Amino acid sequence: MVLSAPAIAGVLAPGRVVRTLHVVSPLLRGADVLLLQQALEALGHPPGPLDSCYGVATSSALRVFQADRGLRVDGICGPQTVSALERARPITVSGEAHGSRPGRKALAEAIKHLGVVEQPVNRTQFGEWFGIDGVPWSAIFVSYCFRIGAQYTLCSGFQGAGVYERGCAYVPTLEAWLSTTGLWVGRTTPRPGDIAIFNWDGRGAPEHVGIVEKPLGGGKFQSLEGNTSLVNDSNGGAVMRRTRLLSHVEGFGRVHL
Repeated sequence: MVLSAPAIAGVLAPGRVVRTLHVVSPLLRGADVLLLQQALEALGHPPGPLDSCYGVATSSALRVFQADRGLRVDGICGPQTVSALERARPITVSGEAHGSRPGRKALAEAIKHLGVVEQPVNRTQFGEWFGIDGVPWSAIFVSYCFRIGAQYTLCSGFQGAGVYERGCAYVPTLEAWLSTTGLWVGRTTPRPGDIAIFNWDGRGAPEHVGIVEKPLGGGKFQSLEGNTSLVNDSNGGAVMRRTRLLSHVEGFGRVHL
């Protein structure tokens, strides 16, 4: 059973005699670790297997939570982090979340191209249309879907690396444009058609982008992505439907007219 975040209170509450959780050898194990994992899962920061073991995956999920709440990012579950967990609320799938009109149209266009495979490496109809073929193309694919499906040009008029007449080929610039123009909604429950900006390890610049198909709850969502595969998330060579974790995104952009 997945517990809501407030259910962690009473087990890890500051007034109780509880452990501060660190990654050590051997790994800390117990009911308090499991409850923490369940709370992180409910908040959209999946910690890996719910195995009652405080390992690297759980610590990494906690770091994302700490960063989101402006806490010291150390992967240690102490009193301040517990207090923030008690005040947090779980992410749920909202029935009102229909997405923006341009986003839904871009998503419909993306669905048409499921299964397209680059041939040869990094050569696609999307790159040919964009005007720079033979390069990594996840952002080019998203640009194509918005321009063709929604008659909307991503990064239009924006000054930045990778901006071209028909869209944007560089994910960090796409993220900067979303933020600058007020289209950035952050790491929250996504809506269909939202632009997902992926940063797999949470460090450095984002590497990949896709279009959200639907939220799945439990810290997961489904997306349509170009240049991905089951063995290479960011340069896999195909258009695929993928199930992703909220902890793998820097956040989402929501394009509106």
